[in-house]
Amino acid sequence: MQFAAVEWEIVLALWLRSGYRPLGAWVAAVLTFSAFAVVSGYLGLIGQASCGCFGAIKASPWVAFGVDLVALALLGIARPDFRTELQSVRGRWGRAFVGEFGLIAVAVAFGAGIVGVTSLAFGSPEAALARLRGESVSVRPAFTDIGSGEAGQELEAAVEIVNWTDRPVHVFGGTSDCSCIATNDLPLTLAPGEARRVSVQVRLPASPGLFNRKAYYWTDCDGARRVLFGLSGRITPATQASAE
Repeated sequence: MQFAAVEWEIVLALWLRSGYRPLGAWVAAVLTFSAFAVVSGYLGLIGQASCGCFGAIKASPWVAFGVDLVALALLGIARPDFRTELQSVRGRWGRAFVGEFGLIAVAVAFGAGIVGVTSLAFGSPEAALARLRGESVSVRPAFTDIGSGEAGQELEAAVEIVNWTDRPVHVFGGTSDCSCIATNDLPLTLAPGEARRVSVQVRLPASPGLFNRKAYYWTDCDGARRVLFGLSGRITPATQASAE
């Protein structure tokens, strides 16, 4: 999804810059930034520290949300003349279809080229994105939904620790307290490019509602001594959990 979003941003930028079909470009831009605003707002509400929108630069989801709102406001100010644009489209639906089909074909070819180049250079598009974000070791998913349960109940989730470097990485510790234990499968050594699945046990807090917390792993990698990830869930009252 991240790779597709990056590709679409490049295509949209070129489309807007070219001036081709301004009404279609404007609608696509509004839908894109509206979707970005929804995602960044959701990440801010659940307490994620960084949205990952700016690569290696760590930025709050609320910063990205503000940027999206500013972009939407500017699009509202710079909106095209709808009546003129719609009139120009009438009577040439055939040419419009051919033009849009060609644009889609160019986007698909462009995406295929990026996949091929990144796969050759980094091994996979995902590895290329990790390099762009400045990640040497990462946990995926970066934010894990552990589900729902009663207060005090223990839930278990699984995450993957990924070594993006070209040398082995030793994972020797992590979060281990009364509410979260991430060290059951440690220590372990990850070969270059290897991903290893590990378990995380979480004891849900006493208060019903949404649950969010951070956890981490310790590694011997110079660029990623402490690798953070997020956990979320929902704590239900005992009666509600029984009814479900």
